[in-house]
Amino acid sequence: MSLKNLRYILKNSMGIITCIWYKNGIYLSMLDGNKWGPPFLISDSAVADFSALIDSDDNISTCYVDYMDRLIYMPVGEEKKEPVVLLESRICGSSPYSVRMAGADGKIHIFYIVNHNRRQLLTYQRLEGTAYTMPEVEGVIVRDAKNYAVCSDGYTVHIFFVTNIQNVNLLVHRSIFDGKFSKPVTTPFPYNDSHILQAVACKNGPVYVLASLEESDGKTLLFRYDTILNKFSKGLEVFNVSVGPGSDSLIAVRNAPYVIRTLKNAFVVSAIKQDCSKVEAESKIDLTGRDIPLKCKFQSTHTEDTFFKSDITPMLFGNGLSFPFDINKLAARKQSSGENHDLIYVRIRELENRIEFLENTIRGLLKP
Repeated sequence: MSLKNLRYILKNSMGIITCIWYKNGIYLSMLDGNKWGPPFLISDSAVADFSALIDSDDNISTCYVDYMDRLIYMPVGEEKKEPVVLLESRICGSSPYSVRMAGADGKIHIFYIVNHNRRQLLTYQRLEGTAYTMPEVEGVIVRDAKNYAVCSDGYTVHIFFVTNIQNVNLLVHRSIFDGKFSKPVTTPFPYNDSHILQAVACKNGPVYVLASLEESDGKTLLFRYDTILNKFSKGLEVFNVSVGPGSDSLIAVRNAPYVIRTLKNAFVVSAIKQDCSKVEAESKIDLTGRDIPLKCKFQSTHTEDTFFKSDITPMLFGNGLSFPFDINKLAARKQSSGENHDLIYVRIRELENRIEFLENTIRGLLKP
């Protein structure tokens, strides 16, 4: 799975769908029924390394590297688009790349990598209106690593990358909340450095992290990061070479993780237990018709998509736009969370009884 030429599919709160893509420049089209409208040029000075974002107010923006090796931020929806230069690279070979964007707490968070002294530096800037912070280095990515992963639950931004300390590879988590970075939390990563990372943050729940290779000629692993206990689960092997060559995607439906492998003529959907201890079910969907499956970054502020989260997901572009899988069907599937629901109900009743007892005690004390 190449991270270049990804299409960004952005759906606003009114259900209007926009596609942003690169072809000798960054373009935008809107979906009208089952047809795509004419392309509008956003920038003809951009290279293929770009990212796009729709925020909670339905504002669309993009961040990209231009031909002069500068990092540019540009709002898309405004009539007078004023590009903001976030970084000018004055050193040959240190231009920013692997640009990512995330929205949280009303701010836009921008990440990219800069090569310096033979190291890949994960760099961060925050943008609020037209004001932006200076670049800050937040980690060193192991040399062979293809990318890092960034996701947001609307309040906290989570960052995952692979680093190397004393010849030991570690998967690292850092988060940003209220403008402050957390301390790194790590887990051993004794796998190929070239694993591509994807991450999905569930609302009020865990963050799932997928590590897969470009033609999936090795293990595909899924980790669960507990945001309360601040620790990783052990990596679960979801796919291996026996499934067949393809590219993998990570989605979450109602806090339940799914890993999808796109094969040449089919999709394999693996449903994972919520604690990432095992694969619960696996199904195969044949690819029929003339629809073309493409890898997309799908973001939505529409209410009907609140239970669906994804990083990179396959979408069909033949006649309009659709997922190759039924989201509602996945949402209706009963997931085993590993919890005893009877035990949870007993605990809830105990707490309710305690609250009732305290309320009665307080009333008794307040009586004249």
